[in-house]
Amino acid sequence: MEVDLGILASRLFSSIDAFLNDSLLFAFIKFFLFVYCAVLLVDIILLFLMRDVAADLKMTLLGAERPLVKRSKVIRRWEAILSRLESGSESQYKAAVLEADAFADEMLRSMGYKGVNMRERLDQAKVSQLESKDSLEAAHAVRNRVINEESFTLTKEETEACLSQYRRFFDEIELFS
Repeated sequence: MEVDLGILASRLFSSIDAFLNDSLLFAFIKFFLFVYCAVLLVDIILLFLMRDVAADLKMTLLGAERPLVKRSKVIRRWEAILSRLESGSESQYKAAVLEADAFADEMLRSMGYKGVNMRERLDQAKVSQLESKDSLEAAHAVRNRVINEESFTLTKEETEACLSQYRRFFDEIELFS
């Protein structure tokens, strides 16, 4: 007895096709899955509407919140810090570094980093969240020397370098844009 595989396969596929097209059970399963998918789609849409998707996306992409401040206030404050460089006085250079550090600390606090001081807030930040972390730590170290060492001197060039490190942080968090 010879069996033709082509005919056997053809009959098998036609039987499966007839079951899928004519079966009441399969029609019920298709209807149930259609309703289930529709409910899932409505659920997903409602979840997006109930949550602040834009903020979640920004948090996911950047890894940290970004401060919400008025651009004009920020620019005025930064220009006031930079204007201290024009005086030619070392005490004004130190004041510029202290003000820039306080400004950076406020921004870290508003970004959601917890801690008693800037050092603790910086310790919480990861380099993947804050690419300018190393330069901010270096600038903060200069600020600490200004505070803790009475004999510490600061030239205009050193102050400009320190302020450029703070500026790198401010640019990263899109403070001026």
